[in-house]
Amino acid sequence: MINDVAVVTGAGSGIGHSIALRLAVDHVIVAVDINSENLTKVVQEIILQGGQAHSIVGDVADRVTHIQAREVAAIKGTLRAWVNCAGWTRGAALHDFPSDPKVFEELIGTNQNGTFWGCAEAVHAFITNKTRGTIVNISSVHGRRAWRDHAVYEMTKGAVDALTRNVAVTYGPYGIRCNAVAPGAVMTPALAKSFADAPNPKERRENLEKLTPLKRIANPSEIAEVVAFLLSDKSSYVSGQSIAVEGAWTSALGAIDLDENLARRYGLDSRSGLPE
Repeated sequence: MINDVAVVTGAGSGIGHSIALRLAVDHVIVAVDINSENLTKVVQEIILQGGQAHSIVGDVADRVTHIQAREVAAIKGTLRAWVNCAGWTRGAALHDFPSDPKVFEELIGTNQNGTFWGCAEAVHAFITNKTRGTIVNISSVHGRRAWRDHAVYEMTKGAVDALTRNVAVTYGPYGIRCNAVAPGAVMTPALAKSFADAPNPKERRENLEKLTPLKRIANPSEIAEVVAFLLSDKSSYVSGQSIAVEGAWTSALGAIDLDENLARRYGLDSRSGLPE
């Protein structure tokens, strides 16, 4: 019988959904999300696949949501893993910043404060029970590179990386590890909607694909696999790191053209790298 418990915030959709499904293979899942309808579907999906899952409906910006997750985890088994995935993005020009709480207070509340409270409750549980637990925070390529009009979002993701290092250094002596995963473009419902809402959805998607040397957008399951690795004993000496999972995007000096002969051999456009 599975006794190890993993808390996953933002489990209702996108990357968090995939992480919850992946970890349900060998963990009891405590799934946290603000969207009760989506959360119910995820829990049911895990149960139908033979796993165990329990839900906490709440805003991760509120510490009480994380306290509830920790308390439920304690009832269901031994808390071993905590994934702070809940987050979202909204752009706005800094020189003409709107008086809109959604692009400042709420963004910081979810991305930055929510990750902080998740880490706080996770280490509280690990220390209380002398558990060699592991935390994974979901950061972003935006935590290390800039994109126009994403100042607040990038500030929150830079904070996530800094928090990750602090937890790893402070609690490493007690067997607690903390890492971050920094995705690039991932085909989540939010990204799919941004394509659909664009004046030219095909062009919008291709422009994003061209920026990534792997020339494609990631599937959420590809992020989940890296999270699962970081939570496992296979990564037992990895801590304090922010692992980029972005198809070499942040390694490139912009979008480069391809060798024409190789592009022709692989049936690719030498200028974009995409299939002709």
